[in-house]
Amino acid sequence: MAITMQPVLTSEPPLGEHWRYEAKYDGYRALLSVSKTGVSLISRNSQPLDKLFPEIVMDAKTKLTTLEDLLPFTVDGEIVSLTNRFRSSFEYVQKRGMMKRNDLIGKAAETKPCQYLAFDLLTYKGEAVASLPYTERKQKLFDLLKRLGLPMAPEPRSTERIQYIPETQDFHSLWDAVKRFDGEGIVAKKKDSRWLENKKTAEWLKLKNYKKAAVFMTGYNKANGYMTISVSDRGQIREMGSVSHGLGEQERNAILAIVKEHGRETKAGEYAIDPSICLTVHYLTIHFGTLREVSFVSFEFDMSWEECTYTRLLLHSRHVHPSLQLTSLDKVIFPESEKSKADYISYLAEIGDFLLPFLENRALTVIRYPHGAGGESFFQKNKPDYAPEFVTSIKDDEHEHIVCHDYSVLFWLANQLALEFHIPFQTADTEDPTEIVFDLDPPSQSEFPLAVRAAEELRRLFDQLGLISFPKLSGNKGIQIYIPISKNAFTYEDTRTFTSFAATYCVSLFPDLFTTERLIKNRSGKLYIDYVQHAPGKTIICPYSARGNGIGTVAAPLFWEEVGQNLSPADFTMEAVIKRTKELGCPFEGFFRQPQDQQIKAILNHLKDTQRAGS
Repeated sequence: MAITMQPVLTSEPPLGEHWRYEAKYDGYRALLSVSKTGVSLISRNSQPLDKLFPEIVMDAKTKLTTLEDLLPFTVDGEIVSLTNRFRSSFEYVQKRGMMKRNDLIGKAAETKPCQYLAFDLLTYKGEAVASLPYTERKQKLFDLLKRLGLPMAPEPRSTERIQYIPETQDFHSLWDAVKRFDGEGIVAKKKDSRWLENKKTAEWLKLKNYKKAAVFMTGYNKANGYMTISVSDRGQIREMGSVSHGLGEQERNAILAIVKEHGRETKAGEYAIDPSICLTVHYLTIHFGTLREVSFVSFEFDMSWEECTYTRLLLHSRHVHPSLQLTSLDKVIFPESEKSKADYISYLAEIGDFLLPFLENRALTVIRYPHGAGGESFFQKNKPDYAPEFVTSIKDDEHEHIVCHDYSVLFWLANQLALEFHIPFQTADTEDPTEIVFDLDPPSQSEFPLAVRAAEELRRLFDQLGLISFPKLSGNKGIQIYIPISKNAFTYEDTRTFTSFAATYCVSLFPDLFTTERLIKNRSGKLYIDYVQHAPGKTIICPYSARGNGIGTVAAPLFWEEVGQNLSPADFTMEAVIKRTKELGCPFEGFFRQPQDQQIKAILNHLKDTQRAGS
């Protein structure tokens, strides 16, 4: 039995002063109840979720129970895993929801915590408020969470597990943001609507952010009316799920006649058919390799089944600006791996959720390869005059840098054959670094084990200092180690003191292996620990950026346990990186939530004290 109020699906948004709009998130609906005696998290089907999402319950116990004068209260919301401010990974939330072992649940809660996004208030100070108008309930919820200093809008980088979903009167701006960030959709609510238990009501309407896909039929089940749909993927037939919704009686009769005449009956009432009949479907997301929430739109009799490719599906899986044009998609741009421009843009479509947070609000420098990887290349720091209007930029003293904030800009850059994305160490709204990076550069690719050795030694140092660090391949021959810090916490002069200390430490311990000598001719085959590059105006290859070599290897984030003698940059191709993020997640998952300010400050104070004592 459902215990929550449910919106009705609509294809057209209700507009007018009587409506308010909230972003809709793809997760688990849940009621969060807080009292002096405890906290409970209950699903829409009355199932307890406390043990599955302990990070949310613990956060509620720590923070919400301090509001003794407001207890008890019950909040309505969504358990999510935010990939950006408007999108949740339902795939991950569902994976968490199916976990059984407490140790795995605990590890997941620590390494990749979920969030609870609150959007309604049902009881307050022990009294029912569900019968109050929506706007009054919303204001009380706003006041409650603001009093605790919790995020007043969803923020994936926040360490707070409980966050607020704001409402707006501006449908169009919110819908544009939801589409741009690939969110699930919008819920429209009448401003005087009451909250009704176990009720679907037209006073709440949901508008979903569906995408279109070109697919072909490969089967039909007469008993349940589902049609199997597939695409072509590098010469193989790749099943993408099934569809029944949207098929009328006329379409079903036509499908049955076709499969009886041209297909083969695999078991009673079930048919398989070779690719031939193409169709367009709507879907919400690609979920564990299949299309989710699929509905039939139309048959496409003028289309050849060979046109219905997985690459095409991926290219259309992100909402982009209508003026964006992708050209020469069949052009091979990574000659050694025979990857085309379409393959490259498909990689960006799949990896974008991990890549874009590192590009966000950064002055971008790209390396373009007009004839493909391995050929002639040039740095581009300025936004060109011919850039379309959706490409935004920021100016510094010398250049007007592009800022890549969404898939429209990302795909446009890829279409220009920008194969490498280089970013500064600070965001556009500060002159101070927001991360510390050590670049470990061996003399050649064959001497990559030197970079591994240096990374291991730096990790030992950082562990001794109580610092959390994140390793990443450069994508070519080196390793880079990141330490996150907060915006405006330290100057470049501060971080230079720290990086100089760490580099000097390694050189003093292993003078035969490592050097800080900038001139290549004077390095004598040693690994160069580059800390000088960590400075204003300097850049580094962005996490998950491809590199302009013939294979198209990736500057891939690593787990520390991977940094060892078996590590090889050549193994981290675009295809391999997509596969590993789906299976293992992102090693930099907690990067933005773990600034090491306190530890760095203590180290700097110690270094300054030591320096003063020695002078």
